[in-house]
Amino acid sequence: MNSWYLFRTLVLCLVPSILWAQAANPVEPARELPVAVAATHGNLRYVGRFDHNDPAGPRCAWSASTVIIRFQGSALNVRFRSTGHDFWQVIVDGKPDRFIEIIEGQPLYSVVESLSVAEHTVELVKRTEFNVGATQFLGFQLSAEGKILPAPAAPSRRIEVIGDSISCGYGNEAPTKEEKFTPRAENASITYGALAARQLSADYVCVAWSGKKLWPNNSILDFYGDILPKDQNGAAWDFASWKPDVVVINLGTNDFGLEDPEGAGWMAAYRSLLKRLRNQYPDATIYCALGTMLGDWPAPRKPATTIRHYLNALISEFESAGDRKVRFIDFGTQKPENGYGGSWHPSAKTHQLMAAQLVARLQKDLGW
Repeated sequence: MNSWYLFRTLVLCLVPSILWAQAANPVEPARELPVAVAATHGNLRYVGRFDHNDPAGPRCAWSASTVIIRFQGSALNVRFRSTGHDFWQVIVDGKPDRFIEIIEGQPLYSVVESLSVAEHTVELVKRTEFNVGATQFLGFQLSAEGKILPAPAAPSRRIEVIGDSISCGYGNEAPTKEEKFTPRAENASITYGALAARQLSADYVCVAWSGKKLWPNNSILDFYGDILPKDQNGAAWDFASWKPDVVVINLGTNDFGLEDPEGAGWMAAYRSLLKRLRNQYPDATIYCALGTMLGDWPAPRKPATTIRHYLNALISEFESAGDRKVRFIDFGTQKPENGYGGSWHPSAKTHQLMAAQLVARLQKDLGW
């Protein structure tokens, strides 16, 4: 296991989620630093779906997209451009620091300052989802003694999550369940998928969008192949360029939230997704997930039981056809004692519990 990822994992897993919120102080406008680093520099590492077609710098939109820079120096700035109101989490030497709130008309932001003149690794993680905005990296700046170094080597493990608002981290830093959506309260860096990936030293890609379904309409699959959703000028994602070891599908909350979709049609859509994933990722273990915003209410409906039945039936089909790497994971229904995020979404605590469950399952199934 890469030593940087081991260190980062130990630190981040020991930091309670409340510290992420406490560290979430917006970044003030930055003063120029003298050493420029182009956004296209080969020592930077981008994790997630980035469009690299613009020579000015790569663009991204999906939650938890990440850029990693390792450098020697005491301060770091970043140049950003956003189509909306994106927020980025700063992680310095494995520890959560501040967040960056992108302000219209403000291109330059201080990432870290007053560090020891030594080697440091900084990760910038997109907290907000596509609906909030797309961000373009336009380069970094280092202090006078600064020098960019090769980024830590990529870990050997990879996890992809396909989902909706739960996987985006909608409202996971909101103070109450009554709070409606705000970009400030959404933090994809502390979702169950991101937390599990850190604990398992894995790269993480999240393809999720609040409010999306699987079928029959408003489907996340309409955009699953996009680098930048709805961007007519963006390129399609090259699935051969990044193949995950694990795919978690956490869809169904919006499909079954108000009424049950027609069963055969919904199962056919899910079956088609599983076949598509197996074609794209022949060796991946695929987990069909349930939870955490559905239960067996309101009576007489039992949406959680219905989805559980559908998913287990589909998994049995694939097992009968010889594919034993499609499996079920039930995250359960969130509990009041663990709190609620905005609009009754999972709290940071619930995301931690989901992550622990996913980690335990992957350790058992895959020996991670």
